[in-house]
Amino acid sequence: MKKNEFYTKLLEYILLFLGLLIFIGPLLWLISTMLKTRGQAMAYPPEWIPRPVTFEAFIRLFNVLPLAPKWIINSFTIAILVSIGTVASSSLVAFGFARTNAVSKKYLFGIVLATLMIPYQITLIPLYLIYKSIGWYDTWLPLIVPSFLGNAFFVFLFRQFFMTIPKELDEATYIDGGNSWIIYSRIVMPLSVPVLLTGAIFSFVFSWADFFSPFIFLQTPEKYTFIVGLQLLMGAQSQDIPALAAGSFISMLPIAVIYFVAQKYFNEGVVLSGIKG
Repeated sequence: MKKNEFYTKLLEYILLFLGLLIFIGPLLWLISTMLKTRGQAMAYPPEWIPRPVTFEAFIRLFNVLPLAPKWIINSFTIAILVSIGTVASSSLVAFGFARTNAVSKKYLFGIVLATLMIPYQITLIPLYLIYKSIGWYDTWLPLIVPSFLGNAFFVFLFRQFFMTIPKELDEATYIDGGNSWIIYSRIVMPLSVPVLLTGAIFSFVFSWADFFSPFIFLQTPEKYTFIVGLQLLMGAQSQDIPALAAGSFISMLPIAVIYFVAQKYFNEGVVLSGIKG
């Protein structure tokens, strides 16, 4: 290796290491805080290594928030249903834009993408009035049903990936007596596992981490998601920093686990979705 190449590589590793510290530093501090006592968490100067290591913060968390286990189950249930609805509906719409010869589909696709520029807060009041009038307020339906009606972001993501699949497969299917549904269900979907998993991961994360919608549309504490319920801890135990850290760790744990398990498909789906325009 030449001297210049060595210094270039060294600089790259130094920058990567600094970037790693920037991103992993808060996580390490969160883990350190949740394993401390209240006194240690408030100590100055702060200490990175808790002495002794204790899990009392988790006990206090579930004592103050006895509904926390139910909220976690609620969050998982809603997020899983949202993921299923998003993949099923958005992939079907994306298939129409990518694989059919519909009239003016490019203009319709442009309209779908234009909806991404509409802030959610603008539609909040009309949605609230609609859900209130049809009896959906204080239920999970406003959080789940819209995902079964398609999502512009995921329609775009899936459509880009579907366009990378050779259309010769469609022609061969038609010659064998197949139809569009067979192409969608038996050819396009099995070949699109990476992007489908990517969409499922994204939608799960968006739903799991969503605070605004559950906070607006849910009123009964038993129906809360964990993110919403965690705000009650901030009001009741605002000085219990280890308990707050424990709650934050629980809220981010499913996202981290899902990402590391499906990292290969996640990266492949994102990269390949941008090959064709």
